[in-house]
Amino acid sequence: MAARPGAVRPPTDREAEILATAARMFRERGYHGTSVRNIAESVGLLKGSLYHYIRSKEELLARLFEGALEDTVLELETIARGEDGAPARLRRMVKAYVASITDNRDAVALYLREWRSLPPPDLARVRAQRRAMRALFERVIAEGTDRGELARGDAKVATLAILGMCNWLYEWYRPRGRLRAEQLAEELAERAVRSVSR
Repeated sequence: MAARPGAVRPPTDREAEILATAARMFRERGYHGTSVRNIAESVGLLKGSLYHYIRSKEELLARLFEGALEDTVLELETIARGEDGAPARLRRMVKAYVASITDNRDAVALYLREWRSLPPPDLARVRAQRRAMRALFERVIAEGTDRGELARGDAKVATLAILGMCNWLYEWYRPRGRLRAEQLAEELAERAVRSVSR
């Protein structure tokens, strides 16, 4: 079967190693503080050999963003369309989003810190995905307000506050910390729902 137009080609093992190394280094040093030479040395290649796998650092950053939010947005869309009341859907959405963050800390840190460094076409795509995700939360909160399930207030502000609380996890969450990821997701989902409850 032919690949659909625009489909992302799965990386080879070596490419996957380069992508994982770049994501970690970009998180630790920042995109602008990491050179192609740093990445090459970290994976045991000469700088020139790395260009067999990538054309530029900008292309590497763009590849790290390929599909970064797509799976999460699809899961959130499914939950948002559900039949449950707004508080239950909001709780499930926050738990799904927190799980996405705790499962992919390096990618999330890169995404939240470096998305403005993307080339214009990739930047436009990422901005559209961010808007789509925010709109899902905002819609569920607005529906809950309209039905009297949630407190009256600004759905956009509530959405930004909830996403901000979740996004900051990449900075302080530790997999070997006091709370397991599932417990943390439950705690933040509870706080999110309470923040908009009547």
